[in-house]
Amino acid sequence: MTSSNKVYYRNFLTMLSGNTMSQVIPFIIAPILSRTFSREEFAVLANFMAIVGVIGIISTGRLELAVPIPNEHKKAQEIAFTGFLITLGLGFLSLLIPLLAYQIGQMYHDDKLPNYLWMVPLSVISFGLLGLTNNWNLRHERFHLLSVGKITQSIVNNGLAALLGYIGWGINGLIISWLLSQYVNIFILLIGVNRKVKYKDFGVITLKTTLKEYKDFPLINSLHAFSDIFITQFLLYWIISTYFGLTELGLFAMMNKYIKAPIVLISSSVSQLFYVEAGKAINNKKSLFPIIKKTVRTSVLFAIPFTIILVSMGPWIFKWYLGEKWEVAGEYAQCLAPMLFLYFVLSPISGLPILLNKQKQAFIFSLIGYSFTILILFAAIWFKMTFNSALWLYGGAFTMFYLATLFWYFSMIKKRNESFS
Repeated sequence: MTSSNKVYYRNFLTMLSGNTMSQVIPFIIAPILSRTFSREEFAVLANFMAIVGVIGIISTGRLELAVPIPNEHKKAQEIAFTGFLITLGLGFLSLLIPLLAYQIGQMYHDDKLPNYLWMVPLSVISFGLLGLTNNWNLRHERFHLLSVGKITQSIVNNGLAALLGYIGWGINGLIISWLLSQYVNIFILLIGVNRKVKYKDFGVITLKTTLKEYKDFPLINSLHAFSDIFITQFLLYWIISTYFGLTELGLFAMMNKYIKAPIVLISSSVSQLFYVEAGKAINNKKSLFPIIKKTVRTSVLFAIPFTIILVSMGPWIFKWYLGEKWEVAGEYAQCLAPMLFLYFVLSPISGLPILLNKQKQAFIFSLIGYSFTILILFAAIWFKMTFNSALWLYGGAFTMFYLATLFWYFSMIKKRNESFS
């Protein structure tokens, strides 16, 4: 094994250990939460997170993704500073959400949701700050600190939710515990940030220069990320709430959370290493094929047993572990098994268009794909299919989209390599 591979797998294991602990904790506490909160309460949480997510995903103008890219330390500081200002601006604008609380509740057919929308601005700011501090530490390869932050965030989020649920806080407990865990992780990651910054070096000129140089992040990647969350969460959850009911949304959201947890466990560790290694390869004009093959191979190694277990035992696992009322969630997971397998494989390399400066193409490609999946879901509603049948069609459409995406990624790398030859 070469020295570069040894470093890769050592860093991978460091990230994996932290991610493993951060994901094991929710699974340990899940039986408590599933028996403390109702399916409808989880549906309210899902709608709240969809609203926060659709704003939070663009809270830095996506400039947090640019932090690890430049070689110059000062340039990275300028990017982080600009992203921080954008976060504050969007946090301020999101104050409009609580003012429209009644209308939003009506739109979602959810009379409880408006009571919790006052926490949206704080949540949006937490998204931005966490993204910036996370990628700053990733730039400096502080993998241990990143792992500690993830573990602590998971403990606060899940442990506090269980405690607040036990004493009767209801949905407030779910949302407050999540929000507090965000800020706890931010505090931990700030340990790795040099806070002795000469702010006089950053002004309007810095802001304009950074936005001009990295304009694709706020102008293209932000639209891409926004459309992803808008279609796959915000719009999807609205469709389920409106046409199938809050109970179905609660089941779907619970399934989505605990099925994607093992995927996030592996893919987040692999993707962060891929992003750093691929960035170095691009700066040094080296081939990306060895890195992407190694990354995909690692993902597939975990994706195969995951999918087999999901298909063969999904409903039984949900019923046994979370309780009888959650058995149907396991059936929903089976409907989406092919889609989830490809999601497992694609997630770690999803940053490739950013690294290859193909953000505009990626945005158009994903917009077409996501729109196709939603149209399929509306077709299922038109033909008055059951939610289970609708999910089969939705998952099939996503599977086709993911296969096309994987083919496009390898085509991009092939063209890049040909340009060097």
